[in-house]
Amino acid sequence: MGSILRKSQLYFILSFAGLIFLGTLLLYWATDLHGKPLSLLNSFFISTSAVCVTGLTPINVSDFGLGGQIILLILIQTGGLGIMTLTSSLILIVRRDMNLDNKLLISSVMESYSGRELPPLLYIIPLYTITIELIGAVLLTFCFWTGKFHMPLHEAMYQGVFHSISAFCNAGFSTFDDSMCRFGPMIKIIIGALIICGGLGFYVIYDLWQMLRRKTFMKIHTKLVLTVSLFLIAFGMVMIKVSENFEGGYISWLDALFQSVTARTAGFNTVPMTQLHSSSILILIALMMIGASPGSTGGGMKTTTLAIVAIAIWKTFVGERQITMFRRQIPMPNVLKAFSIMMIFIVLSIVTVFLIDIHENEPLYSMFFEVASALGTVGLSLGLTAKATAATKIILIVCMFLGRIGPFTFFIFLLSREKNTKLKYPEERIIMG
Repeated sequence: MGSILRKSQLYFILSFAGLIFLGTLLLYWATDLHGKPLSLLNSFFISTSAVCVTGLTPINVSDFGLGGQIILLILIQTGGLGIMTLTSSLILIVRRDMNLDNKLLISSVMESYSGRELPPLLYIIPLYTITIELIGAVLLTFCFWTGKFHMPLHEAMYQGVFHSISAFCNAGFSTFDDSMCRFGPMIKIIIGALIICGGLGFYVIYDLWQMLRRKTFMKIHTKLVLTVSLFLIAFGMVMIKVSENFEGGYISWLDALFQSVTARTAGFNTVPMTQLHSSSILILIALMMIGASPGSTGGGMKTTTLAIVAIAIWKTFVGERQITMFRRQIPMPNVLKAFSIMMIFIVLSIVTVFLIDIHENEPLYSMFFEVASALGTVGLSLGLTAKATAATKIILIVCMFLGRIGPFTFFIFLLSREKNTKLKYPEERIIMG
C-alpha cells in the first residue's frame, strides 16, 4: 500500500508539472501582446497560475489575443479539476470500468473514498462541473447582454463562459482589468455563487447527492465543511464591513460578502485592493491562507485543517484527551496531519516573505499578502506581481505550485513514504511551560 501511495503522489505531482510545462510552451508560442511576444518567464508564470487556479498574473488578460485567452481557459479548467481526476472520469465514461490498480491509485489520492465508492464519485465530478458552469454561463451571458454595458450577444456569451469557468474553478482570471468592480449586484452574486459551488469540494457534493438518492446519513466531512465554510463567509463579511467603517472608509454589505467569499482561493474583486485598510488586508490574508475545502478546485490549508486544529486546541483547554466532533472521534493521525499542514504553511510563508524581501523594496504587509495569495492559490494582489523581479516571480511560481498540490503531499513524497510501525516506546511527559 505504501508503494501505491507514493506512486499516486508522484503521478499527482507530475500531472500538474507536465500541464504547466505544456501550457508554458503554448502560451509562449501562441500569445502576442499587441505585436510583442510573451516572454518565457511570464509564460511560465501565467501557465502555473492558470493550472494552479491562482489568478496572479503580471500581464492583464485583456492584453491577450483570443487564442491566448482560450489556452488560458483550457489550462484553468484542466488544472481546476486535475489531470488524474479528468483522465479517470473519461476512462469510466468510455470503458464503463476501471481495473483494480487504477482504483487503488486514484483512491489513495482521494483518501476519503474506497475503491467501491470511486466510480460513482468520478461520474459525479464532470457532471456536476458541466452543469454548474453551464448554468453560470447562461446567467452571466444574460447579465452581460442585457446589463448597462449592453454587450453584443456573441461577446456576452464568450464573457459568460470565460468567467463562469474561471469562477467555478476558483481561478480569478478576468478579461476585465478591474475584475468585477464595474458590475452590479446580479453579476457579483452569480460569480460569488459559482466560487462557493467550486470551493465546497466534490466529496461534499457526492455526499449530498448520495443523501438525496439513497437517504443516507451525512458524513462528518460534509457537516464540517458546510459549517466551517458558512462561518468563515459570515465572519469575513462582518469583519471586513466593520473594519472599513471603523477605519473611516466604506464598503457595502454585498462587496464585503463578495470579498470574504473570493478571498478563499477565488481572486476576483469588486473593490480596488489598494483602497482597503490594513485591518481588512489582515483579514483577507487569514482567509487566503485557510482556503477552500478538500477535493475542491481551490487551494490553501483547507477548511477541515482549520476546524481540526481549532477543536484540538479547545479540547486541550477544557482538559479532554479525545478529539471529538458531531459525536465522532477524530483519529490522532488526522490531528497530527492538520497541525503539520498549518505549521508548513506558516513556515513557508515566513521563509518566502524573507526571500522576496531580499529582491523587492515593498512594505512587509504587501509581500505577506502576495505570498498568502500564491500559497492559497487565490490571485488577489496589491500590485507586487505586476512589477516583481524575475527572482520574485520564480519564488511565487513555487508557492503557487506547492499551494495547489499541497505542501504536505509534496514534502511527504520527498522525504519518505508514510510509515506504520508497531514498535512503541515508554511514555515520558515533557514540561510545556
